[in-house]
Amino acid sequence: ASAGTVNDYYGITYERLEETGGIAWPCPSTDHPGTPRLFEDGKTYHPDGKIHLQVVEWHPPMDPYDDEHPMSLTTGRTVAHFLSGNQTRRLGALVEQTPRPWAEIHPSHGFRNGEPVRIVTRRGSEVFPALVTEAIRPDTVFVPYHWPVPTAANA
Repeated sequence: ASAGTVNDYYGITYERLEETGGIAWPCPSTDHPGTPRLFEDGKTYHPDGKIHLQVVEWHPPMDPYDDEHPMSLTTGRTVAHFLSGNQTRRLGALVEQTPRPWAEIHPSHGFRNGEPVRIVTRRGSEVFPALVTEAIRPDTVFVPYHWPVPTAANA
């Protein structure tokens, strides 16, 4: 499906992935080593071969920190589910791997794993079990968004 395209992964087979632990695309043939870093030859996919940067105007966050809301909430996907989870939440093995959402929170806030955490934003609130980890910044909370109401992070 990808042969000859910009993101050519034709040469990445399950056997090669098992052997190597991973291959970066593009990888146009089974004897190609893969491409860990694009554009090292100094040419891009633009007709002139140059990198085209787009200047954007910076705007402050719509929801700045304040005394009532001192942290940022970010939502995103998990490895097991995709988008709304409408399809992946129907697959037993994926549901077993990630059965429900959680609130990923830094240990400095004093929660224990599994303890209920009420996340309050300017738009609403919801309770999630804590997943306490130093992998997240102390000023940020992460909640995956693959579930419907009543546990919908983006509701």
